[in-house]
Amino acid sequence: MRIAIATQMWYTENMPSVTSSFRMSKELQRELSDAAERTGKVKNAIIVEALVKYLHAMERESLAKEARRQSELVSMHERDADWYGLADTSGWR
Repeated sequence: MRIAIATQMWYTENMPSVTSSFRMSKELQRELSDAAERTGKVKNAIIVEALVKYLHAMERESLAKEARRQSELVSMHERDADWYGLADTSGWR
């Protein structure tokens, strides 16, 4: 709940807003209206919060994919697997 409030406050206080329009099914519109009524939030706040969460999840997924890619590249070089044994780790704690 705190994240949603912080996201909404940051969005409304620190960003100039623009208007966007999009189409949704009647069912989704009804669910949005019901959620707004249940939570006491305006529909716009729910949409913005959902979009922010979705975009952040996409970013995390992209970073995880890149980390996997790099890990696979490193693991393909078996001859480099002995680098740790060659490193001077005497000062490590």
